[in-house]
Amino acid sequence: MMRPEDLSDRHDKITQITEAAQKRFGIYGIEKTSMREIANDLRLSKASLYYYFPDKESLYKAVIEKEQEEFIKKISENIASIKDPEQLLREYTIARLSYFRTLLNLSRLRLEAFSDIKPVFRETIIKFQEREKEIVIEILSAGISSGKFFIHDIDSTASLFLDLLKGLRVSVVNDKRTLFIDEEEYNSLLEKTIAFTEIFIRGVRNNS
Repeated sequence: MMRPEDLSDRHDKITQITEAAQKRFGIYGIEKTSMREIANDLRLSKASLYYYFPDKESLYKAVIEKEQEEFIKKISENIASIKDPEQLLREYTIARLSYFRTLLNLSRLRLEAFSDIKPVFRETIIKFQEREKEIVIEILSAGISSGKFFIHDIDSTASLFLDLLKGLRVSVVNDKRTLFIDEEEYNSLLEKTIAFTEIFIRGVRNNS
């Protein structure tokens, strides 16, 4: 059984490794980043790195989970500080798009390689989607409670909102050979996302 101080040391080391990998993936993507390079950044032996993460895919999964937690924290802070549900939806979609771009740039995968790595963090994606839906439902519920929104089926409406946002994102990478989004593509997608959000808000707004 590990002592509390050993657990703390292990947690600190995992955090250091994850942050170093996050930087590497952000610059070079997962395909062009090796475990040896991450170990060198930390002045660790490869054996020490593999002690904490058995392969690069498990380390990438840890980075994805870190990004997800940071996104959830940011959105939760917005929900606590912004009272207008319409503005909350706007803030959410912009933050979500920024998060999406970060994930693409962390991977920079060839599309044919994406199917190989996706099963590694499929469960992580599913859990995040569930948390994301809970956030949207919370925002929509706040709109209903304040009398600003009129929605018959809040669960279905939240699902539809997220599906349509996903459709906009997929349209950007669908014809690309690499999962990477440049500045021009991001700005175009941001413009479309903002326009869609305004249309959606008008659709759920209580005009009575």
